Amino acid sequence: MTKNAFLAVGLLFLGAALVASAVHATEPGEALWFDMENCAFCKNLSKDPQLMKNMSWEHHDISNGVATITVVKPEFKKSYLEAQAAMMDVGKKMQSGELKMADVKMCGHCQNYGKLMMMGAKMEHVQGTFADVTLMTSDNPEMVKEIKAFAQRNRDEMAKMEQAEKAEKPAKTK
Repeated sequence: MTKNAFLAVGLLFLGAALVASAVHATEPGEALWFDMENCAFCKNLSKDPQLMKNMSWEHHDISNGVATITVVKPEFKKSYLEAQAAMMDVGKKMQSGELKMADVKMCGHCQNYGKLMMMGAKMEHVQGTFADVTLMTSDNPEMVKEIKAFAQRNRDEMAKMEQAEKAEKPAKTK
């Protein structure tokens, strides 16, 4: 993988943090879709406990895949870049063989993201001042279906977590 591919991997792993700290598994024995405590990539996002509350992450279907947009409040950009660098380091160690894939704990999101990359999904990343955009695309219609299914799962899991967060907050009184 190229340095840009690892950057894109890191950013999408980072996006997993934008959901609540609660995580959901839908099948017995299935890895949690987002696991901020145990995933070798995502746990780096918890180092600054305020980071996840101060960023947003969206997936948008495009004709040949998905566009992911990450926005971080300026005062949390340093924490974001540190988490990103730590995740990139895990990816580099896996690529070099220093870390064996079988020994690296990953959430369902990160496992599936890696699977799509290994299947040949194309990655493009633009890191801007106010937002980052990552495109995951393919010219193969079957791969495009896989990419879009992955993005839909992210949206579904995020919606579940947002509902759980709302249910946990005490009702406001007038």
